Amino acid sequence: MDENGGGIFQSIRFWQGWSVAATVAALFALVANIDFGTDGHAPDYVAIVGDEGAEPLWVINVDLAEGVINVRAGIVRAPGDGEVYRLWVARQGDPQPIGVLPVNRGRETFKLKETVRALLAHGQTLGVSRESAPVAADEPGEQDGGQQASFDYRATITRL
Repeated sequence: MDENGGGIFQSIRFWQGWSVAATVAALFALVANIDFGTDGHAPDYVAIVGDEGAEPLWVINVDLAEGVINVRAGIVRAPGDGEVYRLWVARQGDPQPIGVLPVNRGRETFKLKETVRALLAHGQTLGVSRESAPVAADEPGEQDGGQQASFDYRATITRL
């Protein structure tokens, strides 16, 4: 019993611990449920983007051997009229664009440029920005030189 005589179920520490354990178990279950393909090849890195304690907005798998990033959207909705979410390698002073992220439980695969592939091989932070949708003629993931990104979300990639 705790000092107030309410028992373990009245203890704030018990419920805080239970909350942390449930969050970790849910994230583990989500990552364990990711489809790695029929060849059994697992990605090199994974990142989960979103607020702690909530369902992830995006689950990102990086496969350096294949040179691709696979993204699965969670509960995230489109940001607004004429806007998209864009994924970046969040390097200080020189962010590298990867592509426009899917929404509404969609999936997307991006082919990595060699510069981005080399950066991810050393572990990096990924950033998500909200910006105007690219014009149809623009190449996905490309930005004008010198433009800086402001990130709404950040996630560190973790080696599996």
